[in-house]
Amino acid sequence: MAYTLIGSKTSPYVRRMRLYLRDIPYTFQTVNIMDPVEDERFSRMNPIKRIPVLMIDDRPLFESRVIFNYLQKAHGRPSLSLAEENLVSTIDAWQDQLIQTFLLQRSGQIIDWKNSYYQRLADRHKMMTSYLASAIVKGEFSRWDYPAMSLYSLLDWGFFRDIFADTKLVPALLNFYESAAVQPAVPGTDPRLA
Repeated sequence: MAYTLIGSKTSPYVRRMRLYLRDIPYTFQTVNIMDPVEDERFSRMNPIKRIPVLMIDDRPLFESRVIFNYLQKAHGRPSLSLAEENLVSTIDAWQDQLIQTFLLQRSGQIIDWKNSYYQRLADRHKMMTSYLASAIVKGEFSRWDYPAMSLYSLLDWGFFRDIFADTKLVPALLNFYESAAVQPAVPGTDPRLA
């Protein structure tokens, strides 16, 4: 079975898959969804227009979480525990929130934190970071596995995009980020090298 991972070198969802695939043979194909021709080609392959896509031989599989679950099963690895699923769900929700805010700001939209929608996002942000920090303190990110790779990819993307410039990360998240930076494949997947 041949695997080709398709995505952007700057995407945190693609990066977590590249970190996960470090010991599974695959090829990596970059796509620039900001280029109209590449975006059109990519859209024919993936109607949800999100990266990454894993080509399994000639068949596409969408979404990093689905890709991860497929690969775990295909390679005889255990499923995530319920606690780990909740951690990854929290990471995904926070990552989506950060990406949407980043894209809105980049497109010139004004983020009004007095607006009730953005207040709700700010409240969710506090709850998610507190939940993840508590999990770090409890040792739930002590292994370099998919949840840890996902959290590291989120945090590094936030620093890469200056998302955390106005936000002080709680110490547990910052400590995790600094200690995970030395893990295998982290330097070679740095979005700053794109």
